Amino acid sequence: MQLQQTPNGISAPGLFTYTERNLLSRTLGWLGLSLGITAASSYLWTTDTLRLPFLLIIIAWFGLAFAMRPIAKASNEMAILGICAFAFVGGQLIAPAIMLKLQVDPGAVTNALTGTVIIFMVCAGIVWMTTYNFGAWAKWLFGALFVGIILMIASFFIPISMLALNLFLGGVFVGLTLFDFWRVKQDRINDNNSILLAVSLYLDFLNLFLILLRIFSKK
Repeated sequence: MQLQQTPNGISAPGLFTYTERNLLSRTLGWLGLSLGITAASSYLWTTDTLRLPFLLIIIAWFGLAFAMRPIAKASNEMAILGICAFAFVGGQLIAPAIMLKLQVDPGAVTNALTGTVIIFMVCAGIVWMTTYNFGAWAKWLFGALFVGIILMIASFFIPISMLALNLFLGGVFVGLTLFDFWRVKQDRINDNNSILLAVSLYLDFLNLFLILLRIFSKK
């Protein structure tokens, strides 16, 4: 049995594994909460119970996306309010696409959600069952994401295969999901804030869902 060194100098078996699971459980808890809030927010939009103005949604989405890190460092209470607000705005943002697909191709929504959950489970399994260092992927993944964003903008002006672009972006976000789960597993100093890690995984989930929604859609 391998012993791990504790902060007070006493060795204890399996302490690193315990810490790792503790961060994972907290991160997944915040992720589950944020996805639940997003689902509720989308439902409120689709039933016309609560619809925020589109301009307000865009401003709030990007504002919170850039502000989450300083908010999380300010206090735990602010971080909790931040992730809840971010998730609520996210639900309002994706609701129009979901409602449209539910009207013309409801099967695409089910397939996209199922596919996203499966991808997340597979990625988590790969990270926890291997010792591969996904940290080396970071610069390539963010570079590929930047290229994907440029191609999306270019698609408004020049003919680009949307299927190829969605497959490319899907591959990028699968890689980012692996990388973000790896970050949780590593529990690195200055990168072990469970709320910020949950926000990263939340964005991976949301983007993968929307990409699969476009891929599976027949109309």
